[in-house]
Amino acid sequence: MTEQQMRPAQALVISPDEGRELPLIGRVALSGAQTGGAFELIDFRGNVACPPPHIHREREECIQVLEGLFTFTIGMEETEVTPGSWVYVPRGTRHGFTASADARALILVTPAGLEGFFAELGGGLAAGTPTQELRAALKGRFDSVPA
Repeated sequence: MTEQQMRPAQALVISPDEGRELPLIGRVALSGAQTGGAFELIDFRGNVACPPPHIHREREECIQVLEGLFTFTIGMEETEVTPGSWVYVPRGTRHGFTASADARALILVTPAGLEGFFAELGGGLAAGTPTQELRAALKGRFDSVPA
């Protein structure tokens, strides 16, 4: 992306009820389109669509746990993460997580590009598509490689 494409068109204030809803995932609080591709912010809720270990070659994630309990896999180690904690995942790092039913976290992805993955995963799960079938269909897409 060029520097011009990375710049947001305008400053934004997003209210708690704005953003694109993602079935069984939460919502996109800020999309890549809104940030000029610089990042996207996902308000993740629940424990239905937790990702198994995977790698992003072109993206980094920064996650703040707001509610509930998460268990993150980073590399080959598992760590319990509680509200108020942050997790930083550099590109190329094997990671995934599970969460309690009352879980909530903010997931910042930079550069933007995983919104489509979350949308397809949540939509497919909501439609009753088996998890393994969905994961097979999404395998290797959206810079998300199973690990």
